[in-house]
Amino acid sequence: MITTKTITGIAAGLALGLSASVASAKDLAFAVFVPAASPTIQKVYQPWVDWFNEEAAGEDVQIKLFPGGTLGRNPLTQAQMVADGVADLALTVPAYTPGVYPDFDMFELPGFARNTSEGSRAALELHQEGYLTGYEDYYVVAIYTSGAYMIHTADPVGSVAELSGKKLRVAGQIQTAVAEALDAVPQNMGAGEMAENIDRGLIDGAMTDASVAKTFRVSDVATHHFDTSLGVLAFAIVMNKDSYEGLSDKAKELLGQSGQFIVDRQIETYGPAVEANKESWAEDDAHTFVTPTEADEALIAEKVRPVIDMVSEAASPGLLDAYKAKLEDIRNR
Repeated sequence: MITTKTITGIAAGLALGLSASVASAKDLAFAVFVPAASPTIQKVYQPWVDWFNEEAAGEDVQIKLFPGGTLGRNPLTQAQMVADGVADLALTVPAYTPGVYPDFDMFELPGFARNTSEGSRAALELHQEGYLTGYEDYYVVAIYTSGAYMIHTADPVGSVAELSGKKLRVAGQIQTAVAEALDAVPQNMGAGEMAENIDRGLIDGAMTDASVAKTFRVSDVATHHFDTSLGVLAFAIVMNKDSYEGLSDKAKELLGQSGQFIVDRQIETYGPAVEANKESWAEDDAHTFVTPTEADEALIAEKVRPVIDMVSEAASPGLLDAYKAKLEDIRNR
């Protein structure tokens, strides 16, 4: 005979079982400081999260994306948030903390990676092969890069010599050193400040890739483009080691596959966006688009040689040669 007491006991048992099931599931908080509307969120991070969650459906673990700085807006503190357990994973930019990740400065050197594909493949593979140091306290999910930095100015620039004295927005110590080597005057400021400062005449232009220039409206006010490869910006998605160690083997396997997934998406979406912007400027009478001569490229290489030497000396022994060899290998595939 089923009594009220029996029904109550069954209900309590079901509730306890449900509670235990919910408690066993884990949401991994992925902190991203860029806005939710960013193309990278829509075309790289969200597709990766969706893929991981679908593949890990039976593993009681899901990644939850927190864009727009929901868990912390400061780009400089993202790795520390992961270390402190505020987030399980976070997007970090090694260049934003000068001196902390010297190996990653290598990617910002002019004349090496020429586009998103070369930079991202080289960065991920060098990491996988154990060449890159600096994130030993984390599990590194992915490393990839932007497109190549170029120069966008309010007034025409037709040669390296015409960069002399130009006030250019830069980000970080390597871009600062490169701008100085080219006789420009570096101005450190956030990406959101570039267009306004160019429009107000406070700076002459900016050193950034073509996608960032379009996204942050730099190309609306700096309609002259000097297309030389001045380095790429590296990004790393890092994970709290305790969070990683608590996962199932299947979930760890999926994270191991995630670096290539993210690099492939970055190359498939970000790279074409960069090239499309450059092509549109080259075809638009309201813009000028200058490709440096061989003599100018040789002059840039000569001027930035001290920066290359400085970065190479601070990086892991042999990394510069490994980077060169990796780029050559990528181009020959």
